[in-house]
Parts: sequence; structure tokens; C-alpha cells
Amino acid sequence: MRIPSYLLILSVLILSGCRSTPDGFATTAVPPQVQVVEGNRETVYLAAQQAFKRLDFVLTRSVIGRVEAASAIHTSETLGNSRQLVAKVEIHEAEPGKSEVELWVTEEMASQSMGGTHRQALKENGFYGLYFAMLQEVLQEQAADKAAEKN
Repeated sequence: MRIPSYLLILSVLILSGCRSTPDGFATTAVPPQVQVVEGNRETVYLAAQQAFKRLDFVLTRSVIGRVEAASAIHTSETLGNSRQLVAKVEIHEAEPGKSEVELWVTEEMASQSMGGTHRQALKENGFYGLYFAMLQEVLQEQAADKAAEKN
């Protein structure tokens, strides 16, 4: 049986540039967005958790230096699909008193019409700016609280 050439080309285009993840989904490799913030690794770790909570994300995994969280699932009954943002943060010491925060955002979509689940790493998304702004706000509040305790 011979496969039409357009199907073969389409398959190659779909699979090119993708990598398989441990949970079986294919995602395009996208580098994280990075920001250096004031605070040691532990301080930033606690602030990262708080920032996700303030943005109505649920923490799904959290260990010192790494936080994963997911948004609420948004469904559309008319289209028969659902969407959810999943974010992962890794925190590394940058220099004394500063930490480097790496953020990856992925959109997970489930669709009845497409017959399955699709995960797409997002290179550009408004959530990156929103999260980093919230993280800065939480860190500033923590610093103000520490200053107030000393006085």
C-alpha cells in the first residue's frame, strides 16, 4: 500500500522541531524567559509560590528552587474544548543577594473535535509579564515586612 506524498510531507512537518516529553506529549523546545530579582533562593522560592497563588494558579509541585503550577481549566461547551496554562519556575543563585528566575509557560488543550490533547510551549504570552510583575510585588512586600520588623 502506498502512502500519498502529501500525507508523508504533512507528517514530517508536524514532527519536525518537536521533542517527546516523559508524559508522552510532543512539545516544541522553547527557552525560558529569565529575570534576575533581589533575594536569595529561599526568599524567591517562597515569593514564587505566593505569586502563583495570587494569580489563582494551583501549585502542583514545589521543592526548593522549583515550582510548578496550573491555572483553572477554561472550557467552551460550544466548541467542545478546554484550555489550561501550566507554568514552571526554576530559581538559581545569580550573585549574592540576587536570584535568577526561569519561567516556562505551556498551554494544554483538549478537544473533542480534534480527538485528543495537545500541549504547546508558549514563547510569547502575556502571562510572562504578569507573573514577573506579581513576583516583584510579592518580593517588595516581603522586604517591607522585614524592614518593619526590624524597627
